[in-house]
Amino acid sequence: MARAAKQAGRKDGERRKTLMGQMQFLGQMASTETALFHQAAAAKLGLGITDTKTISVLLQEGAMTAGQLGRRLSLTSGAVTNVIDRLERRGIVQRASDAKDRRKVIVTVNENKLAAADKVYRSVGKAFERLLATYATAELEFLVRYLQASIELTKQEIAKLA
Repeated sequence: MARAAKQAGRKDGERRKTLMGQMQFLGQMASTETALFHQAAAAKLGLGITDTKTISVLLQEGAMTAGQLGRRLSLTSGAVTNVIDRLERRGIVQRASDAKDRRKVIVTVNENKLAAADKVYRSVGKAFERLLATYATAELEFLVRYLQASIELTKQEIAKLA
């Protein structure tokens, strides 16, 4: 009996190691495909990848000063100024003086100008909606926990590199 349990434990350990390896590999593939999708989407909109990531950060995290945006995206002050200038010329973002400190500029997204971007991202959004509909509630809860943890882990690793 003990021998069978030991053998089952060993098989489970091997299966676990294989699955963890698959997760690492698939995570790398997913990351690459996501980056390539965002690059293609940016090109379709006539933007650079840094431009679209700037828009994403502002939409997800809210208005920021140019300095905050630069730190969040790991850009120099000159580079973030160039990004904001490009996006402002297209009407996608706007600058406003900070009410508390007039030396600072707050950058916000003009969401009315994002209709073209919505069309680019709508297809992938619908595809993922269909995929997620195939999972049970418990599986979705697991996926949410996993993605939240992986996002936090990635942010920590970015901080180490900065």
